[in-house]
Amino acid sequence: MEPKISSKTSISKFIIKGENIYVRLLWEDNENELFRIKIFDGNNSWSGRFSTEFSESCRSLVDETEDQYKNNVRRGLSGTQKEFTYDFFVLPEDESTARFTWKKVFDDSTVMAHGSVPVHKDDAKESKDTLIDFLLYENSELREVIEANQKKNEALSENLDKCKRELEEFVNMKTSLETSLYGKFIQLLNEKKRRILLLEENIQNF
Repeated sequence: MEPKISSKTSISKFIIKGENIYVRLLWEDNENELFRIKIFDGNNSWSGRFSTEFSESCRSLVDETEDQYKNNVRRGLSGTQKEFTYDFFVLPEDESTARFTWKKVFDDSTVMAHGSVPVHKDDAKESKDTLIDFLLYENSELREVIEANQKKNEALSENLDKCKRELEEFVNMKTSLETSLYGKFIQLLNEKKRRILLLEENIQNF
């Protein structure tokens, strides 16, 4: 069976206020939620969800279609886009609740809030080792995919070489056949010429 890499889970790293924040996202994209989020701030782990209802209210502020917004959320939370800035802060009135936000920076340097998700401190802190375990598992799956693709490429390469050999044999056969036919045609033509000359001589003698 061919290995498959799941695109539902992604891990990103953000540097916020000089601190490394690791984020694991489980993309749901159903009628209830767009994604679930787990945040590791070095001291605690936090969990939350970005509901479709809340995503609609956020989307209404940035003037994007539903597909555009979802794609931009994925791009923004990948952590690789320079046009987004990020923030993570614990609510002063409730230290068990925090908020992770991302903002979009436009060409004219205008900054607009693009989305925000509330998270709650986990009762049992989840270790960042779970991220390492996930990445190791994903790396193992990627290796399997690479090996499977290498085998496919080797099979395709062998098939290509076989096709090249068959094409070369066909070209040689075609060239040989054309040479043979041309030789027979020349032979037949010369025979016709000799007969014509013979007939002409007979007519002159007659």
